[in-house]
Order: sequence, then structure tokens, then C-alpha cells
Amino acid sequence: MDLFSELITAVQDDLTVGNESSLFPLALVKRAINRAYRKASSLFRWPELEDAKKTSTVISQEYYDFPTNWQTDSIWRLEVDGDQWGEDPDGSPMSYEDYLEWRANDDNDNSTSKKWSVQYRRYFIYPVPTTNGTNNIVVWGQRVPDALSADGDVTIFSYSQPECNEAIVLEAVGILKAKGENEKSSGFKSAEAKQLLATAWGKIKQNQAKYEKTQPFFNVNDMFGPSNVKQITGNFI
Repeated sequence: MDLFSELITAVQDDLTVGNESSLFPLALVKRAINRAYRKASSLFRWPELEDAKKTSTVISQEYYDFPTNWQTDSIWRLEVDGDQWGEDPDGSPMSYEDYLEWRANDDNDNSTSKKWSVQYRRYFIYPVPTTNGTNNIVVWGQRVPDALSADGDVTIFSYSQPECNEAIVLEAVGILKAKGENEKSSGFKSAEAKQLLATAWGKIKQNQAKYEKTQPFFNVNDMFGPSNVKQITGNFI
């Protein structure tokens, strides 16, 4: 069950209807599947939706808009002219409030520290660009998946996480059944769909844990020395 046409068939099978149904016409089934797909794809930060885009610096322009099809507040990495911006050691952005405070401090007017921050659907960079660039800003974030329309369209889960497509079918059926007298049944299917998605996400996080750093970013010296060294006592000034 990978193609849009197969999702449609699965939903219709669960509802025991066909294209000729007046209660659940084909157009309504397609809309329900797309609603369920959007809900499933926004539930977690799925790696299949990770994206990178380029744009260009503009003289004296400090803030830039998100790509139109990206999730709000989802940018997590930024480079300008090939250099990573952000806080050490991982390039993370400042909170927007901290960024405003830092910019308001006159002592930072001539700073060369590479700062950036995200505010809703905009991101701010400092130092403010002094030249017009050409695709010299690169940002990484989470995109919003395209809607399903053609029979051969696939979801981000197709061919790799079939249980998530099953969750989309369950959620779509729940949406459609909520129209009638089967509200309890629709709630059950929605809960089952969320559980399937949560289980799939748990597997992803388990796999990602294999690649996370197990060593600290910095080595911390033993400031007290070996235990067999005689300790010096006295007053500290």
C-alpha cells in the first residue's frame, strides 16, 4: 500500500463503499486522506522531510523569510559563505529574545561573532551582510510534504514505513466516520493511527541514537591531579 490509488482503495474497503458512493464520494475520500497525511507528517520531525535551501544575502538586510513550504520554526542549521553560523559547538541559534538583547547591547555593534536566530517564519543573521550574494546562504529545516493528487503519488512513508501509510488510512477513515453516527469508532481509529506513528517514530529515534556522540565535545582536565600526590593545604586569597 504505497500509491495514492492504493490508499484510496484501502479507505473505501474499510468503509465498504466504492466510487459511486453518495455518502463518501471519491473526492471526499481523497480530501480525507490528504488531511490525514498532513496530520501524520506534522506529528514528528520525520527525517524524510529534512531539507536544505539556498538564498542570497542582501546588503543591510538582517532577516530573511522561510522557504514557503517549510514548517514554522524548523530551521536548525545555517551557513553563510560556507561558514557555519551559531553557538559553539553545534551551531545552534540563539533564542529570539536573547538575540534581541544581544543586538541591543552597544558593545556588540562591531562584533564579528556569527549569530543567528529564528522567529516564527523568519531568521535573522549577524553580522548584517554588506554585499549582495549569490546563493551564499544555506539553511536546513523541515519541509511540508506535497499533497497527494495523482494515482501514482506516494507519501514520505511509502516503500520504507508501510505502517505509517496504514496509520494514514485509519486516520482518514476516522475523519470520514466522524461525519455520521460512528464517532466512537472514529476516535478509536484515530488513537490507533497515532500509536502506529508513535511506534514508527520510536524506531527512528532508536536508530538515530547509534549515530549520536557518546564522547563529550571537550576534554576536561583532572584539576586535582593523581590521588597519590600530597595535597597542599592552606588559605586561599
